[in-house]
Parts: sequence; C-alpha cells; structure tokens
Amino acid sequence: MYTNDFYIQGFTSAKKTIHELVDSIDNQTFNTPPAEYKWCIGEIISHLIKTNTEYLAVLENKILGDTSGLKKGNGPYNHPFHLRWFIKIVSPEFKKAMPTIPPFEPKAIKDLNKSELLSEFDAIQDRYLKLLDKASTENLHLGKIKVGNPIYPLIKMSLSACFAVNEAHQRRHFQQIEEILAQS
Repeated sequence: MYTNDFYIQGFTSAKKTIHELVDSIDNQTFNTPPAEYKWCIGEIISHLIKTNTEYLAVLENKILGDTSGLKKGNGPYNHPFHLRWFIKIVSPEFKKAMPTIPPFEPKAIKDLNKSELLSEFDAIQDRYLKLLDKASTENLHLGKIKVGNPIYPLIKMSLSACFAVNEAHQRRHFQQIEEILAQS
C-alpha cells in the first residue's frame, strides 16, 4: 500500500480537497468553532500546518542534502507494529479523539487568515511533492532510511512512516472539516 506513488497521490489530492472544502465558505464559518472546546476550520488547518512543518524539517534535512550514502530501493514499504498503530490513530478510520501535544496546537483564532493559511497549506504539499520527486529520482528506499521523530528525536521512524503519518493525519482532519460543514 505505501509506495512513492501512494504518497504523491495523497499530497497532490490534499491540495484539491482542502480547496473544495473551504474556498467557498465565509470567514465567519472558517473561524467559528462548532462547539465549546472544539477547533474551528481555521484552527484545524493551522494545526495541520504546524504538524507538517515539524515533520518536513526532518524529512528535508535527510532528503535534500547529500543522499549518496542513503539506502537505495523502492516500495511498497512496510512499517513496524508501533508505527502502523500510530498511523492508524491519526487516520480518519480511528474515531476516538486524540489529544494534541503543545507543539502542534493551532494559532489563536484572532491570528487566523484564511487566504494565508490556504497558501501555506498548498506550499507544504508542494514541499512534500518535491521530496518525493527527489526520493523517486534518486531511488531512495523510504522504508529503510530513518530519522528521529520531530518532537521525540529518540524515537526513530522511517521516511515512509513520516510520510504515511502526515498523509493519514490530513485525511483525518479533512473528515473533521466535512463534519463541521455538514453541521453549519
């Protein structure tokens, strides 16, 4: 299931999905939480930007530098049990709410700007696609090259697991946005 093409398709479609969901909504809908202690759509996108930015820092550090010493090969990629579990709990199929750690908390509502957030979100997807293009071109084995988790660096993850976590995490929050829009 996890291949470079899977990730390319996921990050490419993320740009289309976010715009289909929110381009036509007004700022009030974008910035109004659906209930007390729930995030508004803008906060959800801000959270995704923060999460993606942290992961991209470790991915870019590994992939955009000299890759001559990195393992070569291609997918499909497999992940160990603990990372399959982590991917599952950040995916839309996992229905239980998960707490957010402080580095991934969204901006305050007063600081949210719809067009800026969408532009930043699009740029992040392009950064993922640039990394995947280089990994494909250089035949990097995303399943065998490891990096430290961006928040807990002692926890090692394959590049593939980093891509998988963020692709699934975005889909989870797209579903959350769909639910908010269905209620409004």
